[in-house]
Amino acid sequence: MKTTLNKSMAVLLLFMQIHSIAYAQNQPDIPKPTGPIDFSETSNIIIFIVIPAAIIIAYLIFRNRIRNIKQEKSKKRGETKIEK
Repeated sequence: MKTTLNKSMAVLLLFMQIHSIAYAQNQPDIPKPTGPIDFSETSNIIIFIVIPAAIIIAYLIFRNRIRNIKQEKSKKRGETKIEK
């Protein structure tokens, strides 16, 4: 009974600390976005459309390359095991 009371007190104190830690990270001097993104500026198009699209395309290409390399290695291992 005593250990469950100690555990419940520890959990309660932890939850009380989380709120104070999160509030301490609030930085009032940093400007916050005020509205939707203006796509009439070229820099916004590059930052919010082109760069994320390039990252996704690069990820897909490298994922396929890694998968192909793993398949080739497994085929070579299979061939060498059969030859023995």
